[in-house]
Amino acid sequence: MAKPEKTFFSYLTRRNLPRDTPVDALIMLQQHIDFSKHAFTMAIIMTVNVFGASFLVKRWVPESHIQIWGAINLALALLLIMDTLLKRGRPLPKKVSGRYLRRSEFLSVLFGSTWGALPFFVGHDEDLAMILTGLMIPPMASGMSSLLTRVPRIVLRYAFSASISAFVYCAYTQSVAGMTVCVMMSFFLVALYLGARNSFEAYTSDVHATLQAEESRDLLIGALEASHQAFAIFDEEGDIIVENQLYKQIFGKEKDILKPFDTPIKRDGLYWQKSVQNIEGVGDVVVYTDVSRIEETRSEIEHARNEAEAANEAKTRFLGSMSAELKAPLDVISACAGVIGTSSNIPCSEEEVRDYADKIAEQALILSSTLDGIISYTRMDNEGYLSHSSEVAVADTIESVVRKIMEGPNTRFSGNVKVSVPKNLCATMDQASFEVIIRNLLKNALEAGSGVPIILKAGMVSGVGLVVMIRDRGRGMTQDVLESAFEPFFHSRPAHQKYDQNSGIGLGLSVAKRLAEAQGLRIRLRSEMGKGTTAFLTIPEGLVRRTHTNEPVDDMLNLPETEPRTA
Repeated sequence: MAKPEKTFFSYLTRRNLPRDTPVDALIMLQQHIDFSKHAFTMAIIMTVNVFGASFLVKRWVPESHIQIWGAINLALALLLIMDTLLKRGRPLPKKVSGRYLRRSEFLSVLFGSTWGALPFFVGHDEDLAMILTGLMIPPMASGMSSLLTRVPRIVLRYAFSASISAFVYCAYTQSVAGMTVCVMMSFFLVALYLGARNSFEAYTSDVHATLQAEESRDLLIGALEASHQAFAIFDEEGDIIVENQLYKQIFGKEKDILKPFDTPIKRDGLYWQKSVQNIEGVGDVVVYTDVSRIEETRSEIEHARNEAEAANEAKTRFLGSMSAELKAPLDVISACAGVIGTSSNIPCSEEEVRDYADKIAEQALILSSTLDGIISYTRMDNEGYLSHSSEVAVADTIESVVRKIMEGPNTRFSGNVKVSVPKNLCATMDQASFEVIIRNLLKNALEAGSGVPIILKAGMVSGVGLVVMIRDRGRGMTQDVLESAFEPFFHSRPAHQKYDQNSGIGLGLSVAKRLAEAQGLRIRLRSEMGKGTTAFLTIPEGLVRRTHTNEPVDDMLNLPETEPRTA
């Protein structure tokens, strides 16, 4: 691991701003906002100091060219004011390219060089010129450092550029007083560098912690969804800080009373027991637990009826989707065959015949993939489809699936999956089915993902079980797409997009859901347009066992923003 000094120095001297990770992107966005926010303030400070320096030089050195220096610096200050006026009224950006910051870094070098050139315009009194320079550069650099604590590349470029101009004048004149000022400014630059380094390291640590907290909150809410409890946290003023989807749906329509009830209350046909716990410095934690024992028989009958209706509806959708998937390629094959067949009167060249043959082969491949998917999907109804349950090493199985995917047709995604799974966890389930579930969820994330690595994490959640999270930062899904994501043959590929055999026919998530439910596992999705999709696979606590390992492990999830949707 590189030392902090080397890391910070490399950050300062590299040509382009880092933008490879979510942390880099957030830092670059905040730096963009900080500089644009304080540009006008820096212009005012620069203008006041220009007039102050000009007044002192005119008072002490009657014959000088300070007017030229002042005009140049006022023109540069006017650039900052114009930049502020052009951005006035615009909403704050949510994503930036870095061009504005790179341009600002170039301007900081220009501003610093011009500001540090003060002694060249003072006159023949070389000692007085360097003394004035020593009085002007440190306050300006310190002021910028206090305003732009999160933008050290601009602050230090300005300070070093201004100092270099002064050092050049000192080397040219070889003034003893000037050399003394240069030594003092050198120590100031060292102090400024160390202060900027410490501030920036503390800032980057805060950004890392913020993103980790958001990720932990995300997975925590996912785990709460799997617990079948309505959960909310209220601050000391009685406002909701965080709530899961179940609480929002059932209890979020009216203001909650932050007191426990002695008897269960009935909401939406279920009975709920309410508990309230006050946490000092945070607020009140409210948990509703389903205790609908007296409605158990009626609920079972209702559940069976709903399952029958859902099965009938699923069968209808299955047949409709299957017909559409088969008819489209058959129509293309029939049309192409009719054109090049012996009964056709349409003249075709040899090249056209080959084109039609290629289209027939392409559509035949689509038919073959569709039929293979249908056969595999329908076989899942057989009682013996799940071979048998055994003790499955979760980490080894997941790593094996990831490795196989990376070695197959998805080699373009190599290195784009970040896996963090404890080595000391085993679960009792069908291993082959577990591999299929992980593979389908991971392939779905890879196909929808972006250049940001896929995050695959797993760990124990007390009272819930083992939660596996697969998160991508792709285009995300709309609410309509999310509601249909688990339907057979459903895919979000646009109608005009060419068929890609690597993207499947829309059975991956449906198969994963059926395999999970057959073993008592649960799958949930959370998605937001432009931010990506997160899949949660929950293995009940009763099926999970910890094993002994010599490797240091952390089998409790450092949990990750909105609630996931139930599969």
